[in-house]
Amino acid sequence: MNKLLSRVLCLVLVQLVLGVGLVFGKDLVRVATSEKPVRFFACGPDGSNNADLSILNNIYDPLLIMQADGTLKPCLAKEYKVSPSGLIYTFKLRENVKFHDGSPMTADDVVATLDLGSKNSVGKALLINYSKSIAIDKYTVEVHLTAPFAGFLNGIASRAALIFSKAYFDKVGVEGYLKAPVGTGPYKLGAISSESFKLEAFPDYWNGPAKIKTVEIRIMTDASTQMIALENGDVDFVLSPSIASGMRLNKSKGVVFETGDSAGRVAMLMNDNPGYPGKDKNFRKAVQAGINKKDLIVGTTEGLASQIDIDMCASYSGRPTGYDVVNFDVKKAKEYLKASNYKGEPFEMIVQTGTINEPVAQIMQAQLMDIGINATVKAVDTATFTDLWYAGKFGGMIRLTSSSLLDADGFLNTYMVGNYAPTDNNQFPRSKEIYDLGMSGRAAQGDARKAIYLKCVNIVTEEAYQIPLFASVNTVAYRNTLQGIKVHPLNLMFFYDWSFK
Repeated sequence: MNKLLSRVLCLVLVQLVLGVGLVFGKDLVRVATSEKPVRFFACGPDGSNNADLSILNNIYDPLLIMQADGTLKPCLAKEYKVSPSGLIYTFKLRENVKFHDGSPMTADDVVATLDLGSKNSVGKALLINYSKSIAIDKYTVEVHLTAPFAGFLNGIASRAALIFSKAYFDKVGVEGYLKAPVGTGPYKLGAISSESFKLEAFPDYWNGPAKIKTVEIRIMTDASTQMIALENGDVDFVLSPSIASGMRLNKSKGVVFETGDSAGRVAMLMNDNPGYPGKDKNFRKAVQAGINKKDLIVGTTEGLASQIDIDMCASYSGRPTGYDVVNFDVKKAKEYLKASNYKGEPFEMIVQTGTINEPVAQIMQAQLMDIGINATVKAVDTATFTDLWYAGKFGGMIRLTSSSLLDADGFLNTYMVGNYAPTDNNQFPRSKEIYDLGMSGRAAQGDARKAIYLKCVNIVTEEAYQIPLFASVNTVAYRNTLQGIKVHPLNLMFFYDWSFK
């Protein structure tokens, strides 16, 4: 019996030395990312950035979770209802939910979170029309809006509404929370170094402890190093590898490369200021008909991106169907150009250098030259791009626009009227009409809302103010022994859903 025990112990020691322990590989996942998380409290005055999401969405829970397909599922709220006026949302909370310090989560914590989270710039953009919250009882919260907004639940599922402990916050404040966050999520913040972060599974998680006990997030800024580490088995998952490096991965080494639509969309905005070719509607329609989107997608994303014909991604709530589409048609494009006042002057397209928009512009330049437009490309740094944009000094502007809210309402940003925009370059003749329709779409519900947005996008298509091209691509790469991975439009990672085969 002693000899058998000795042999078993020796075998275990050998496996541990070789890095193939019986349990080790099931309990630890190693994640490589290029951006370093810096803020572990989304409700602070500085909000949060995209790099923080890998930590935030695992330490904290929201009332509702935004899934990879854009739908919502219950989390800390087990159910909710919306008043007929659309002004009051009532959430019934789960009972027996604990924070990482062992204290119970109640309605008071939800009220404190929403009141504080709605005040910073991120919260104002995500918790649109938020007014106040009221704790009706220990496990019931009423959320009041200043005006109806059908996309409000998406904001409830966002980083602006990740529930924190009021009692702990009252003790430590923002600075204390940033250093030592306490949430109800499946993981607690563990050891931190300059090169890595660790998350440790919370044993008292309300939905049961996570299968993977430790998540090590490694900061690797070099893309090649990330992929070599993945192929060698030194890391298990890489967030946002480039399409080119993902396509080059050696699948025989047990790796998987997956892509999905992001929450961002690439489009060209035309400038219709006096003195620019885009002032002429026939010119704009010539450009619209002269762009071959499929060639753009193949040339810039290996054909992996999804074409869009309205400025909304497929995952956006409130997105209409049955909208007008202008197909690629060289003959029609030339007819529009001939009917315009265009005399061969340069049509300058501005882009941010080093982004995917630069090769998009270059391919588009060749396409427009084929129909007789003297197209040029001006690639500049971000600061110069912004200056030219605000000053309205461009013919066309190609840019990536994203929406953390995943709602059709984000479409309106291009057509804001009044003092919102510091420039006239997006104040098209029908901007107010589009904006007013869109604002009524905020208050409408269901199919009525979609019908309003249908009118909006059809106006944009008819006037050729903007030419949507494709949804940008999110990417992941991982060891094929890892399961539960889903490519999320917002690049969110929910480690609770992961496990090893």
